[in-house]
Amino acid sequence: MLRITRREFLKYCSIAAGALGLSASTMMKIEDAMAKNPAAGGVPVIWLAGAACTGCTMSLTNSAFYTTIEDLALNTISLEYHETLMASAGQEGRNNAQAIRAAHPGGYVLVVEGAIPTGTPPGTGSIAVPGGYCEIGDVVGDGDPSVLHAVQEYAKDAFAVIAMGACACWGGIPGARGSTTASQGLLATINYSTNAKLNGGVLTGLNSIVDGKPVANRTINLPGCPPHPDWLVGTIASIIGTNLALPDMDKMHRPIDYYKDYQCNAGPCPWRYNNTYDRTNYDGSNIAWADNGYNRRYPLGNSRALGKFKWEGTDLGCIGILGCKGRKTNADCSRRRWNTTTAEAYGVNWCVGTRGGCHGCTMPGFPDKVGKLFTIA
Repeated sequence: MLRITRREFLKYCSIAAGALGLSASTMMKIEDAMAKNPAAGGVPVIWLAGAACTGCTMSLTNSAFYTTIEDLALNTISLEYHETLMASAGQEGRNNAQAIRAAHPGGYVLVVEGAIPTGTPPGTGSIAVPGGYCEIGDVVGDGDPSVLHAVQEYAKDAFAVIAMGACACWGGIPGARGSTTASQGLLATINYSTNAKLNGGVLTGLNSIVDGKPVANRTINLPGCPPHPDWLVGTIASIIGTNLALPDMDKMHRPIDYYKDYQCNAGPCPWRYNNTYDRTNYDGSNIAWADNGYNRRYPLGNSRALGKFKWEGTDLGCIGILGCKGRKTNADCSRRRWNTTTAEAYGVNWCVGTRGGCHGCTMPGFPDKVGKLFTIA
């Protein structure tokens, strides 16, 4: 392996920064972050990925509302282990994760992305053990490379465990019907019912106590496929800003700040107001936008006609009749929206805004139990 000193590395970074047009102040932040001790600086974060598409990580890198990913990683937290984003690789990265766990028991955040396979692969050999469908290397340091083992062990000493995305929360697509991997979420499985208490999950039953709480009571669910970056950044910021207090959560362990309202109400969805059939004095041409409460960002619609003709016509409007799950899905996508590039400014669009419909990805049982994603007839 090629070895270079920290000074040489920063020199190379400076040359690259000049080519990219980065400022000297940005380089100072990078240098400060490289030298920062988690014990005196940011909160250590260990990010483990199981059966996932990495969409949750991609969502995080688009953070802008609260802070950018650069500012978050350089000034707010100390991202100690993340297979996709960290500079180190292999055993060097795993050694660092083990060192952080040993040095900060009860003092780091564990983020889990992706479902956790719990099934046993067929056949014989080293992978024919529970969890053998997904191995990420010996992150724990005891010879077991499965993500199942790593998540359970690192969760024991974390003061907060964050399930990032629907897969990590309750199994998601890897745990859907037909899966042979027996993938589960942290506190629930794909068979979880919203009318029941959380059941199943790979952390259920772990009794390791930190700050007077067992693992289940320290676990926060941030479902979505993928979840909005604000939901993670805002949750971490809340934990840091309240002296490591966990946010208020609903019975499914979702932060109330982001999952309190149904999609139709959170924004609210503009199709509640841009319907022409329930407007008196609408003549098809002259509309007093401000007076009548229409949303200028969306065209006018006629949900009644859309419901009558469905896919055969050209009418717009509420697409609940076509399978949109917004009316029974808890999340603030319709207000927060996606793809903002400006701090403290909401984004430009969301699933329903693109006429794709809400698929209920923040709800337990997704995708098996949310119903048909599209209703054709």
